[in-house]
Amino acid sequence: MTVKFDEVDAKNYDVLVNEDDYGKLTFDDEQKAWVLWPNSIDDGVTYFDDLEETKEAIADEIKDYSENN
Repeated sequence: MTVKFDEVDAKNYDVLVNEDDYGKLTFDDEQKAWVLWPNSIDDGVTYFDDLEETKEAIADEIKDYSENN
């Protein structure tokens, strides 16, 4: 399983899982944190202000979920 983050611009990334569109990662200036907007739900999931920490957490969660389901 591969989780990839393609930069659109400094505050927006496309999130791909096995080359399929999983959702969008955007920086929310109000919350001062990165927010993942998965295509499968109509809500955002807030992470951290650090991009690398956020990417690592998202990749780990996606991999853990796919291994357990």
